[in-house]
Amino acid sequence: MQASHHSPYAKDVCYVLLSFTLWVAVEYVTVWHAKLAEWIALMPYVFIQYLAIIAVFWFVLARRRWPEKKTFFLMLVVMYVMEFLWQTPLLLNPLTFVPASLLLMSIWGFLTFLPWWLVQRTLREHRLHCVACLLWLPAGFVFAVLLG
Repeated sequence: MQASHHSPYAKDVCYVLLSFTLWVAVEYVTVWHAKLAEWIALMPYVFIQYLAIIAVFWFVLARRRWPEKKTFFLMLVVMYVMEFLWQTPLLLNPLTFVPASLLLMSIWGFLTFLPWWLVQRTLREHRLHCVACLLWLPAGFVFAVLLG
């Protein structure tokens, strides 16, 4: 018997756990590192938000089996709704809206698709997409230096 028959939901659990871990790490690095007490004060609500976002993408990718292109467009909608609800300052400024959108697309792509590709073992097939999803690391550093 193959390992996948032992636990049909193993990939689902791996996707959710990996995504959640990345959400917590990325949110800490990009938003909360300077205001840890505020972040902790918002617990468990922020974790529930992360899990709700992850659940949306898990559902469309794993259960509905949406193509990644369609999922990407859903990701953009969810990203803009959430980032405007969170009042992300770079999106609220007309001068930084476009660069911030590109930065956020890279971060959200990283959080949405990288765990999916890892779990599905299709990372090699998505090499170029992975590079785009990792651009937020140097771009975020440049933003931090210029705006910090």
